[in-house]
Amino acid sequence: MPRVSGLKEPYGVAVGNGAVWVTEYLRGQLVRIDPATNSIVTRVPLGGHAAQLVVQDGFVWVIDDQHRFIVQVDATSNQVVEKIPTFDLRPAGIAGSSGSVWVTLGSSANLNRAAPILSELVRIDTATKAKTIIMIDGLAAGVTVGGGAVWVSTILLEPMSIFRIDPATNRVVARVETGHAVSGPLAFGDSALWVANNDGYLTRIDSRTNKVVGNFEVGSPEWAAILPVGKNLWISAPLDGILARFDPATGDVASTVRAGSRPQMFALLGSDIWVASYGDGTLAKVPIN
Repeated sequence: MPRVSGLKEPYGVAVGNGAVWVTEYLRGQLVRIDPATNSIVTRVPLGGHAAQLVVQDGFVWVIDDQHRFIVQVDATSNQVVEKIPTFDLRPAGIAGSSGSVWVTLGSSANLNRAAPILSELVRIDTATKAKTIIMIDGLAAGVTVGGGAVWVSTILLEPMSIFRIDPATNRVVARVETGHAVSGPLAFGDSALWVANNDGYLTRIDSRTNKVVGNFEVGSPEWAAILPVGKNLWISAPLDGILARFDPATGDVASTVRAGSRPQMFALLGSDIWVASYGDGTLAKVPIN
């Protein structure tokens, strides 16, 4: 399979504005890839640790989880536009919807204290940079958008739950328990929210009823990301060094692919999944048809 090599600890992946974008975590850089030539076009220094990212409304929005910024990069000029501080809270997950970027913020400073853990879901207006803060019980981690809602996972200590936020009101409207220890990654597809759990189970939540409608054992206890593709889900499992294709119709892993060492985030472009392999410094282009 085609690969882009020469990357340093590639981690986050997103597609948009005619490019594939990957973060080099410890270098703190955003790398632009030309999907037609499978080659690096440019690197954008961001500083800090460049983690997850999303392409939304003509910009690439990148989490710097070391210096606690959301870095906005112009997807045409490849220039940093602004660094939006998150102050004392560490950004964890990021997602986009038309006109908005959603970021989960949490802190590990009070994990050993008796006081309740509180986190934030921050909504950033992509035009004005205005921020709306939505309080979340627990340590917020993953975030995704789908089914007319924004979904947030909380991890590590109780409550380990899934929260549904109504983007029209910016309020939490439902809280769902999976019955398992949530690990963070979320994905939305085919009217369902899919939740990764620390015990190797995948939970399906019906977005129309906010009810758990299935728990499926798929193996690896550590997942970096979940990606819906058609009726299937693709899961990256860094400990096993594989991508797994889960078929909801059968409730089983239908196939696996070895894309590189310690696969992390991935993104779909056309009929290819682009996978960041943290361990060997490559970005693999995996055909799925």
